[in-house]
Amino acid sequence: MKAGAAPRLDRRIVILEAGFAENEAGEEVATGWAEYAEERAQYTPVSDGERMRAASVEQKTDARFVVRWSIKLAAVSGENRIRFDGVDWQITGVKELGRGLWIEITAWKV
Repeated sequence: MKAGAAPRLDRRIVILEAGFAENEAGEEVATGWAEYAEERAQYTPVSDGERMRAASVEQKTDARFVVRWSIKLAAVSGENRIRFDGVDWQITGVKELGRGLWIEITAWKV
């Protein structure tokens, strides 16, 4: 994204958080994924050239999602996932773009 340019928020994503429940032994266990937030986002696939420069040789689909900054979204981390076009994506990086303007989330398709 160019500096000063507003992203084109033309896609819908759902940010997920792990759901937990207590089992018979009193332990917290993961039970699945629940909706944390639904947002408009810009979707940008990571190019093969970028993947090669990063020395990534795995066959996986990487992408960047840009969303408007909010307190709720500033708390998103690698513990969360994104659901986009019916597919879950594992979050691998989150960074703020501009001061409180946008959040860029990097993820790979699960």
